[in-house]
Amino acid sequence: MNNQNTLWREKEALKFLERDFNQCFQQMRHYDTQIFNILRFSFTGYTALISVGLGLYQFGLKESKNFTLPIIAALSIGFVIGLFMFTLAMRNRIYFVRTARYINEQRGLFLQFKPFGFENKSIMHTDCKRPAFFNWHSSQAYLCYIMAGLNSTLCGILLFIIFSSYCYKWTIVMGGSFALFIIQLLIAISYLNLLENKPESKAVF
Repeated sequence: MNNQNTLWREKEALKFLERDFNQCFQQMRHYDTQIFNILRFSFTGYTALISVGLGLYQFGLKESKNFTLPIIAALSIGFVIGLFMFTLAMRNRIYFVRTARYINEQRGLFLQFKPFGFENKSIMHTDCKRPAFFNWHSSQAYLCYIMAGLNSTLCGILLFIIFSSYCYKWTIVMGGSFALFIIQLLIAISYLNLLENKPESKAVF
């Protein structure tokens, strides 16, 4: 009876792992797709904000009207939203990595027995500590670079509007945009690398 109960539990556990593997694989693809959606939303919003802001600025110069305050307000709101979307992309990367590592752990468990002589010569991922939270050449990292660049561009336009009457406005605009780009990446990279030394549960929450 005990042997039958043990066999039944093992079969049920195997069914659970199979279902969980399939669901997690779908979830991993969802996280990978989600960051593209975040970028698409951000790019559309930035394009609209920049077009409206520059349009109002040019119209104000032409008609001798001052639209500086509404332009600054709109761009500032967009800038804050942009920073939030960048943070959201970082969180999405964390969830993606956690799910991918769990899938690798399951794959490694079953492939260690070399079923049917399968040796995994293609070296499909089985390391439960990979992928790293930060991988500079991953597709998600490239998309985050683009988002950081968009935030910096919006910041540059905002600085241009604010300091339009200053002699050194281009120095301020270029310096501020570049500084923001670097700061965003430094914070994101440091944060993601820090998670490698934390327990898995704390790495997510």
